[in-house]
Amino acid sequence: MLRSMLGKKGRSSKGASGVTLIGEGCEFEGVLRSEADLRIEGEFNGVLQASGEVAIGERGRVRTTDLQARDVVIAGRLEGRVEAEGRVRITSTGKLIGTVRAAVLMIEQGAVFQGQSEMIEETRQEDAPLAIAMI
Repeated sequence: MLRSMLGKKGRSSKGASGVTLIGEGCEFEGVLRSEADLRIEGEFNGVLQASGEVAIGERGRVRTTDLQARDVVIAGRLEGRVEAEGRVRITSTGKLIGTVRAAVLMIEQGAVFQGQSEMIEETRQEDAPLAIAMI
């Protein structure tokens, strides 16, 4: 089973699917890099770089000097610097204290955002429609 999750050669491949979970009651401190989506229900303190989406659950707590991901959803608490290629969404239960740099920032009613935001242009692959049309 582990081999099937990691690929045929026993290591993660680019574009790997699945979700990495830091569960409730779990604490992680340090640097974390993930090619998969990441869900945080516990506590994270450090630097986080993810190729996919990072979701912070309602009980999740994150302190970071640098969080980089494709998209970020905050239903819990995040303190620090966040950068997303796509969107950062703060749900009605979410709290973000820090700085955000993203193409899209969504703040639901009831959410808390204290800090600064900078909007960036969404990264788009210009050749994607052409590649799809050729298939």
